[in-house]
Amino acid sequence: MTSSNKEIKHTGEAADIRTAAGTHDSETAPVVHMDYGTAAEFGAIVERTIDERGEHASAQMPQWLEDKQPDRALSTRRSGRNRLKTFPGVAFISVLVILFLYLPMLMVVMFSFNGGRQALLWKGFSFSWYGTVFHDPAIISATLTSLQVAVIAMVLSTVIGVLFILAADQMSRAGSALAGWLINASLIIPEVVLGVATMGFIRMIGLKPGLLPLILAHTTFCIPFVVMPLRARLQTIDTSCFEAAVDLGASPIITVRRVTLPLLAPAIVSGALMAFVISMDDFMISNFLTSAGTTTLPIYIFSLIRKGVNPSINVVATLLLLLAVIVTVISSVLTNRKDD
Repeated sequence: MTSSNKEIKHTGEAADIRTAAGTHDSETAPVVHMDYGTAAEFGAIVERTIDERGEHASAQMPQWLEDKQPDRALSTRRSGRNRLKTFPGVAFISVLVILFLYLPMLMVVMFSFNGGRQALLWKGFSFSWYGTVFHDPAIISATLTSLQVAVIAMVLSTVIGVLFILAADQMSRAGSALAGWLINASLIIPEVVLGVATMGFIRMIGLKPGLLPLILAHTTFCIPFVVMPLRARLQTIDTSCFEAAVDLGASPIITVRRVTLPLLAPAIVSGALMAFVISMDDFMISNFLTSAGTTTLPIYIFSLIRKGVNPSINVVATLLLLLAVIVTVISSVLTNRKDD
């Protein structure tokens, strides 16, 4: 009876593929010497050999190759000796960059507990300036204004961002890419340009600088920060979840409400928190749109610096820094959280 026999002999990263047709004696079979390094490459060789030898040819992948793992993780290094850390001065420059970034922040936090009246002249440890800040009517008013604008802008930008993601996901590839580019354009446009353009636009439509223009402007530039984690989250969701909902008879609205939104919930919360902290920290665009009675906290801090620096500025900066750290940590945890 005619049969086929294939014998694989492993020698390093090479294999001899012997195919015998019409005989069981592998010694008389033709030998094809091929190189492979992974199971996928071996599978491609087997498929090509079967196509060439006929549909009755057969081959079985050895277990050692089926279970083979890479000897080391993939790396972008072309050579083991070409390591960035071995370049002269890299470690020293890296330390300088880190110090330049974080040392001023640590100094601001430290001098917020200064007992003297000079912002950068240490006179002893004290919480007195924290009490001053929490009882200053002007700082409280500016903080409440910033919180009001940030909360409303956060809610509006989150709703618009979610609707944008759901709509862009149903568009063609080109349309979705164009929509994403348009919504993210504000990230690369200088804030001065955005501030001037927004101020000119609100005057054209008959509005004056105040609370409403602030909310509209903050909502607009916060949308990209909501869209980014939503887009990243949506790309990691298995499409079989939506297909299963459709197969079970769910309408598009039910699919969005019962499947899509729960899966996007961590990214929605993450984007909303990012929008909140971005709105709280904005100075440039707000500077063009504020009026008497609608001064935000960053603008008030700037006015204090112009009058004279005292430890109250360090206290406010420390509180804003703490808020940014908390929001960043929560956002990172929610964005990187694995599905159960």
